Amino acid sequence: MVINPSLVLGPALNAAPTSETFRIVKQIGDGTMKAGAPRAGVGAVDVRDLADAHVAAAFTPDAKGRNIVSGHNTDLLELGLALQDKYGADYPLPKRALPKWLVWLVGPFSGISRTFVARNVNVVWKADNAKGRRELGVTYRTLQDTMEDMFAQMIDDGTFRKP
Repeated sequence: MVINPSLVLGPALNAAPTSETFRIVKQIGDGTMKAGAPRAGVGAVDVRDLADAHVAAAFTPDAKGRNIVSGHNTDLLELGLALQDKYGADYPLPKRALPKWLVWLVGPFSGISRTFVARNVNVVWKADNAKGRRELGVTYRTLQDTMEDMFAQMIDDGTFRKP
């Protein structure tokens, strides 16, 4: 039995997370992406839903094979837009997509290769989570709930200045 998660989002257990996920969400909220965010496709799953999937896998006798655990086919802009209703008035969140040509042009200065841009920006990312839903009974929180819970924790931990 294998659990294959996509990008894991949501509140962390440790007080000072250093994962790539937290770096991305920090850039979404600290103004780095204020001018816009690339439509770089990603799958996303709430860490709590991933934990539930692991528990279900451990206690489901017939569980077998590979299970993709990914609640949302999304992109970086959509991650920021999920925060707009609650935090958009107080934090410099991205509101529009950066054109692919611009991401391709400036990407290398930000540590993003042009190959990555060519293969991932404006490319829809899709994962089929049907097996995990069917065999493990996995359900998923909304992307908005996941992002808001994670962002609130980052505010409380001092990642962002409170307005």
